[in-house]
Amino acid sequence: MRWNHPLLALSALLLMTAPLASALSPAQPESLREEQRLTVDGREEVWQLVWVGPVRDYCEAISPEMAITAPCAGFAYGETGRLSLRRLRDGQVVERFDPGTAFAGASEMLPGREAGWSVLPRRALQDDDYGRWLEDEGKFLKAVDQRPAVTLMRFADYDRDGRSSEFLLQTDVQPGGKPLYAAIGLPAGRDRLDFLRSAGRPERTLVLNARAWAALRDQKGAAMVAQWSCGDNGAETGSDYVLSADAGRISVRLRESACPSGPVIRETDW
Repeated sequence: MRWNHPLLALSALLLMTAPLASALSPAQPESLREEQRLTVDGREEVWQLVWVGPVRDYCEAISPEMAITAPCAGFAYGETGRLSLRRLRDGQVVERFDPGTAFAGASEMLPGREAGWSVLPRRALQDDDYGRWLEDEGKFLKAVDQRPAVTLMRFADYDRDGRSSEFLLQTDVQPGGKPLYAAIGLPAGRDRLDFLRSAGRPERTLVLNARAWAALRDQKGAAMVAQWSCGDNGAETGSDYVLSADAGRISVRLRESACPSGPVIRETDW
């Protein structure tokens, strides 16, 4: 084939070489954040949390005056980036899952996070950190670096389907520094990773405080756990989760009442 115009020839060359250039482009660097073993339906698996691409500090120890504020509660001293949850069997990856979607609905309390990125705590914040930082910043930062990494994958049976194949991942924080969590793992009757969801709102990820998740895990029958207490940040109404889990089905309703000890204003699926 003859090309009668040099611009057409150049365009064709670029189109033909584009796939090759893409194939030769370097892969995103990866770093293993955590690895845990568990048994799923009688088979041993390895689950990994892996950072893919750049990782940035979040609520870092070098700025403890910020790390101790409410927006950093539960995240300090942390990291943020693109995260992948991976399942391995016999050393082979059988599934990859992006937990970053659960952060899409996070409140404005979570600043400085890129779209699609997750946030994980790395080193635990301690009550006396601010004072230690004021006394000797260098010594304090070295001490923080020596702290063990926060364990993230603590498996439990939050939907009460008989499999301890879910763990909590903090995805948000309420005003006043109250962490909120999603549960990620294998929902009842499925062998694919996902977030747990309530029967009344299956289209969205279920996000609750730690006490509510503990009630689903530990208590048979219905339980009521405070979401927002009367007087919190001047609130004139209180709200409670009314929840239960049985055989993989999670039911959560949010009940709002007038303060103090007033009548129920409304109750909706959560």
